[in-house]
Amino acid sequence: MYSNEHTLQDLLQQAFRRLDMDDTVTEIEVRRMYNAMVGDLISRLTWKVSFKDGVLTAQMASAALRQELFYRRNSLAEKINDNLGRNAVKEIRFV
Repeated sequence: MYSNEHTLQDLLQQAFRRLDMDDTVTEIEVRRMYNAMVGDLISRLTWKVSFKDGVLTAQMASAALRQELFYRRNSLAEKINDNLGRNAVKEIRFV
């Protein structure tokens, strides 16, 4: 028996694929996940977060904070990818 039932998430993903908006949606999700993973304080100290071609770039003024996050970048990328359910973040750069 054929079922014509779909979840809203499935329908939205299909629409985004048809409109070629997958990259935009992924960027928004990755940026949201970064802010959630690093917490409010680090999120407020981060000027700009961008994501393109698998590279997450976060700009911040504090050299000490950049250094600390540099050491945690691999575990942060793993956590973001686990929460997204796909391997979107291949590299994280702190500038």
